[in-house]
Amino acid sequence: MRTKHLIPNNAAGLTYAARDYSAREDYGGGDGGGGGGGTDPFEGFPDAVLGLIVSKLPFRSAVAASAISRRWRGAVAAAPALDLDFAAAFPAAPRRRAAFAAAVTAALRPCSAPPHPLHCLRLALEGLFDQAFAASAAEHLASWLAGAAARGVKRLELRLPRSRLAVLPPSLLACTSLTSLTLRLDHYALPLPSFTTFARLSRLHLACVSLNADDDFFGDLFSHCAELRYLILEQCRIGALRLTGPSRLSSLAITDCSWTQESALAVFEMPELRILQYSGAIAARHIIDGDVSLDDVLLAIEKPLVKPREAALRELLTLVGNARRLVLSPWCIEQFARPEEWSKLQLDKVRRLACIIERREEGALSIAPLLSSCRNVEELCVSVVPSQGKWRRNSDDGECHGVLGGKRVSVKHLKVVRMKYIDESKSGFELVKVLLKNAPALETMTIVPSMDGLEQAKFRRKVLKLRKSSQNASIQFCTAG
Repeated sequence: MRTKHLIPNNAAGLTYAARDYSAREDYGGGDGGGGGGGTDPFEGFPDAVLGLIVSKLPFRSAVAASAISRRWRGAVAAAPALDLDFAAAFPAAPRRRAAFAAAVTAALRPCSAPPHPLHCLRLALEGLFDQAFAASAAEHLASWLAGAAARGVKRLELRLPRSRLAVLPPSLLACTSLTSLTLRLDHYALPLPSFTTFARLSRLHLACVSLNADDDFFGDLFSHCAELRYLILEQCRIGALRLTGPSRLSSLAITDCSWTQESALAVFEMPELRILQYSGAIAARHIIDGDVSLDDVLLAIEKPLVKPREAALRELLTLVGNARRLVLSPWCIEQFARPEEWSKLQLDKVRRLACIIERREEGALSIAPLLSSCRNVEELCVSVVPSQGKWRRNSDDGECHGVLGGKRVSVKHLKVVRMKYIDESKSGFELVKVLLKNAPALETMTIVPSMDGLEQAKFRRKVLKLRKSSQNASIQFCTAG
């Protein structure tokens, strides 16, 4: 096994030089040495260095490294980071559950006093909870988390498969030194325990978890975890999400979650909230109380099967009205383009705008009303994705929103434009024409056409003939996004 390329020049504040060890008499490098035959060159290395070496290896290779010599037997237990993935360790031998459990137990058992610190631990146990071994796997999981708590684990990721015995053990709450916690629980139906012991927690990522409307999980979370800054909810089943401060939460991500019919997203007293990522389905209600000054907003909401209430849309659009960087999905762009008075928001603070549009006849021009609201936008990115809808000027519900609105689009501060996979359709060419005509401060426009060969050349010639309000504008064409 070659380990020379894994040894750092400086680790744990100590510098090691190969020539220093080769010159020592106990390694056979002195005048009376005989070549150092049979001597372990790693005998003088501290446990921290060996642990750092094996932490760079896959877990199966790290366990195999313990057979190099007696000196390496405790190297895994001294590793500052461990990635314990059962499916990756034994992809072709799923019956090696007992061997995997024994290796993990040895790796997490404190072998010195004080124990070596554990900075990062990932436990992916898909396939371990299977039939007769499920009960033993549950006992092992409890002991592993207890061992991680004894070593002061700071970042923990736990992936549990779907099993009635794959539950969160009480030893998880003993990891009081956690700063980052990720829980991926496949169809976990039990309520989450109260995380009141995680006083240092700054990042929480919950995936595939049920959050009931009558559960006060987040109330306890924000009351006791004063350092929580990042909250990520992924593919969760949510009845109601109530985030109540005062809190230092700065980033909220809701990704591909499912909501009940009477669901609600409520945010109260979150003065430091700056980043919002909201994708997938939409909640029935949005309740915002207190001053919210968002910097980055991603609204990648898909078109719901049932048309949402106007109150929900009004609350959602009002929430992003003070964002500085805004990313919108096709359905969200349509909501900004509607003629209702409540949807005509002035997004004066938006400086960077990114729009994902569908490849259909009116797709590109649908962002024109949005540009009229974003008067101070400086950077614009338009990405075109395939559309399964009909190619027609009207929207799917038969209403025409008036993509240009009969008035001039004002983008006086626009400097940079990037358009990905734009085509030669009428709406795509018209959008390029509108931007060049109404952007006097434009510096660079980069276009990635969706055509090849002769069609791309024709489209390029047509664009270069357009009149530009900015004499210093540079139009560039790229072949790849």
